[in-house]
Amino acid sequence: MSVKIPSTAVGVKINDWYNAIRKFNVTDAEMLKAEIEREISQMEEDQDLLLYYALMEFRHRIMLDYVKPLEEGETPPDFSEILKDIEDEQGKLTGLLEYYFNFFRGMYEYKNHDYIKAISFYRRAEKKLLHVEDEIERAEFHFKMAEVFYHMKQSHVSMNYALQAIETYQAHETYTVRRIQCEFVIAGNYDDLESNEKALSHLEKALKLSQQEGQLILEGHTYYNLGNCYYKMGDFDQAAEYFNRAAAIYQEESSDILPKAFFSLALAYFKLKQLEKADDALNKGIDIARRSDDAIYLSKFHFLKALYVDDDGRAPMLETFQLLGSKKMYPDIEDLALEAAEYYNEIGRLSDSVYFYQTVFSARKQMKKGDWSYEI
Repeated sequence: MSVKIPSTAVGVKINDWYNAIRKFNVTDAEMLKAEIEREISQMEEDQDLLLYYALMEFRHRIMLDYVKPLEEGETPPDFSEILKDIEDEQGKLTGLLEYYFNFFRGMYEYKNHDYIKAISFYRRAEKKLLHVEDEIERAEFHFKMAEVFYHMKQSHVSMNYALQAIETYQAHETYTVRRIQCEFVIAGNYDDLESNEKALSHLEKALKLSQQEGQLILEGHTYYNLGNCYYKMGDFDQAAEYFNRAAAIYQEESSDILPKAFFSLALAYFKLKQLEKADDALNKGIDIARRSDDAIYLSKFHFLKALYVDDDGRAPMLETFQLLGSKKMYPDIEDLALEAAEYYNEIGRLSDSVYFYQTVFSARKQMKKGDWSYEI
């Protein structure tokens, strides 16, 4: 009769696995995952631990989706099956497991651009934060809150969470990736608050850390954020240079955010009146967004095409607003409407300009009054 492995021993190893995931250490995470899978087959029965394993497998896939680009011909990971398995057991989740479920589900919704759902799940997780004693896990939570509120342009809320997170990460040098990501969020908030020089200071720190870390994809993210900062400063030449660097790295790394880089690059070239380069970036972006089934960016590219190339009137642009509005992506509506309003004002189409300025104000009103509900 074979001796069963104690579930507590496997639980300790799952904790080690999660530490590797949080450090974005793919090699150790994959090794520990394989060891745990072998041990679970020989483990004494423990339903809570099996749920804990399922939650970590879900988190593992989210980590891989961020740091490990797909090889050519590979298909993206299917999250739906594992998510359904976990949701079927949701009634059994209590305490720390309930925290993990809501926290990881929030990450999943964030990845899918559904920021309102992400916040809803994060808020549920926050109610269970009292079960979390590990300061790194608390920093993880604060970072993810900072990230999602940055995207919703709730700058002061985001900054508060980001500063709490980075203070912890700075005290733990093995969490450099998260520190870099905190620098991105802090810089982005400073950009939104029109403190661009402060933003650049944080991005320079991020670039230095990214190069020391030796992860090319992080360097690409830094270049993208630098491009975004210079774009907001009105230095479109410098912005285009950094967007090009980011796009080259994203292409090399087969990153799923390549459409975002081409979108920003096209915008910068349109601002510079370099129409041939803008059209090239636009068409590349459309092709990649279509092949990767990225409905959000495909719609955004069609918005730019309607605005700068085809002059098809408002209809295609309003379709983009409708899609973004269905996901309550009001900050994205604001940004696109402002581009259109400024462009139409520049070429003397004042009625169109006024229409899109009104759309800007409407989007800002939605953001200021917090029209979104954080409950599902």
